[in-house]
Amino acid sequence: MPKLVIPPPLRGPTQGAATIEVGGATVRACLAAAEAQFPGFGAQLLTPRGETHRFVRLFLNGASLFAADLDRPVEAKDEITILAAIAGG
Repeated sequence: MPKLVIPPPLRGPTQGAATIEVGGATVRACLAAAEAQFPGFGAQLLTPRGETHRFVRLFLNGASLFAADLDRPVEAKDEITILAAIAGG
């Protein structure tokens, strides 16, 4: 199963889990599976229109993903890494 690597600021819904395994044939399906398993998780990453939030970056096996890449196919060995930029002043 593909794995999601979750940064500390987004681990609330996953009850502190840094890595979770999810089923899904695409990046978007993996994120939806994570939301189904951990309600509230998906809202941290995606807008209601299904786009990534401004301060969220996704990587597939270390390669940066863009909005059009959310429907990119994934394989069982793949790793989706989530980075959350923290803003403040």
